[in-house]
Amino acid sequence: MGLVSKTHTLLWFARRPPLWGQAANLALERLRPHRDTLIHRGRAADWCRETAVSTRRLLGALGVEPTLPVHEVAGAAEWRAAEERVATCPKPMGGGGHLDLLYACAESVGAMRVLETGVAYGWSSYALLLSLANRPGSHLVSTDMPYVQQELDEWVGCAVPDRLRSHWSLLRQADRQAMPKALKQLGQLDMCHYDSDKSYSGRLWAYPILWEALRPGGLLISDDVQDNEAFRHFVEQVGDGVWGVTEASGKYVAAVRKPG
Repeated sequence: MGLVSKTHTLLWFARRPPLWGQAANLALERLRPHRDTLIHRGRAADWCRETAVSTRRLLGALGVEPTLPVHEVAGAAEWRAAEERVATCPKPMGGGGHLDLLYACAESVGAMRVLETGVAYGWSSYALLLSLANRPGSHLVSTDMPYVQQELDEWVGCAVPDRLRSHWSLLRQADRQAMPKALKQLGQLDMCHYDSDKSYSGRLWAYPILWEALRPGGLLISDDVQDNEAFRHFVEQVGDGVWGVTEASGKYVAAVRKPG
């Protein structure tokens, strides 16, 4: 990152006091040893390839029944309208995760209280909300760090149709500021979907907090676990709970069920 770019980033954060804590955390991260090198990434990717199973097999291990694909649950017209809204975004914001897995898991646990980190277009939010809408009083709280130096706020969550938004709250802050607020709002969780800070340290900060908040029998799902060894080390530390890894669109998604 050049001097001009660094200056623009600093000014961007300076104009947003709610994000000062995240700016300080990012600065400190540059000074600490980290486990996100190419060597660490290679180890994580090898582990994912060795342990990955089919989505159907993973669902079976978790005790989750397969469901219809999410786009069929939504209906052709509503799904097409979501794709058209997403297509208007001027810049790419990332993928949507393993939507069928998310929907099936939410249905399986009868999810009422769900926390999601990382939104982008809102495809994963959409999948979760399709399930939550089946249960009156259910709620999804999603957290999403604003995109640095990019004016994309109006497209964050744009895939989510209006009819589902009464079940949804969106907090536009980084994990360390937004997650405590989300947990205060939701209390004990039935399910959580982690797709935000992909660094090793960021994941190992968040995973234990989410795990503690999960009810017995609840599910934690994490995207892009091939990026580093954080998920592997987390499940080794936890020592219990049924877990597994599956491939989706060239990346790896992991899920673990809390015992009980």
